[in-house]
Amino acid sequence: MLAIPADVLLQVHDATNGQAPFLIENMSFSDWASLLAVMKTRPQELSDKIKELASNIVEVCKQAAIENRELNLIVAKAQKVIVDLHGYDTSHLDTVGQVSTNDTADTFTDIYISSIDLTPAELEYFKRKEAIRREAAHIDITTSTRDTSHKFVKSSPFLPLASSTWTEKAVQRVHNRLWKLDTFNYTAPISVDAYMALAGLTDADIDNCRTAAQNGTIYFPAGRTGLDADFPPISSLENGKCSQRLLLHQKGIQKFPTDLLKLKKVWNVGRPFLKCPCPGCEINFTWLDHMIWYVIGNLEKLDPLAPSDKITMLEFQALLWTSWKKPILAQITFIFMREYMLKILHLVTQNKNITLKEILSFDDFKDVPFVRKFTAALLPNAEGLLAQAPSRRNDSIDFEDNSLRRC
Repeated sequence: MLAIPADVLLQVHDATNGQAPFLIENMSFSDWASLLAVMKTRPQELSDKIKELASNIVEVCKQAAIENRELNLIVAKAQKVIVDLHGYDTSHLDTVGQVSTNDTADTFTDIYISSIDLTPAELEYFKRKEAIRREAAHIDITTSTRDTSHKFVKSSPFLPLASSTWTEKAVQRVHNRLWKLDTFNYTAPISVDAYMALAGLTDADIDNCRTAAQNGTIYFPAGRTGLDADFPPISSLENGKCSQRLLLHQKGIQKFPTDLLKLKKVWNVGRPFLKCPCPGCEINFTWLDHMIWYVIGNLEKLDPLAPSDKITMLEFQALLWTSWKKPILAQITFIFMREYMLKILHLVTQNKNITLKEILSFDDFKDVPFVRKFTAALLPNAEGLLAQAPSRRNDSIDFEDNSLRRC
């Protein structure tokens, strides 16, 4: 998907001087996209960007290994606070353990390895394979991929705390179908910088998205006619689904969730999604970013009749720069909304007795309408704030009033 020149690939390959972990094996999609953006817009900074990525790769890999081991515990501990706050049963979360930041022991001791008298090349190869084995052992695919019917049961996870690094690795196990993971709340591992590179966006575009997120702007309310931007039918993503063209909508912000199912969905307010216009096809939907991520890994799904992969790639890039530009701006707006949600979540899990007033007193949250609305929708006994809000204008927050309840 990303056309990286051979000389740049060579620079990345050599950046860690032959020492594991190797940069070229551990760069994420967003890393490559941001590198491509630097190469095109600020080529004089390319070498420094590669050095920066290389200098951070050891810590990135270390944190990824910790997350692979501890993610289930991290999510369960936070989820216990939120679920308990709303008065629901948390007994299924009572087995939460302590999070350890220490690496697990190597399979073999250094003394044993030394006794085998490996050559430097053999030792380096063994260390690489050992790192891969240990990393794979910590990603429990049986708990991260379940049938759709399990996503809304009481014990299913729902807090979107996984990093993009974890998500990018986990989704490879399900052939880039993010909707096959254990919750619909994961976002595609595409950073804002990566979206900028893919869609040719400017800093001004991103500033506008950030402002829209602060205001809780919903460009494509779910209760109105969706945007037709030449999206592929959902049947091209998964066999047996509807073959009609998809339309774009956005989730409005919910009022205070009245049951556990709605509480699990509140983390997607403002999120762009695609759905066919057919009456009765309530299950034929997907998040916009899930579709984009799948297409990135399966470009042939975009146009099976294209004469070559190069043509398909050009078609995809053309869509990103034209028809899909507004949808991508809506997705970036949601990313900024999600950042606010997670900051609020952190405050609540650190102090479950925190009040609405205390949250709104933080500098980052002052005079941010979205924070006010989301916090009032999340915290019990805070609904009164909604009644105090001024009547909304056309560009302000839409409340959830559509019939699509699955996402």
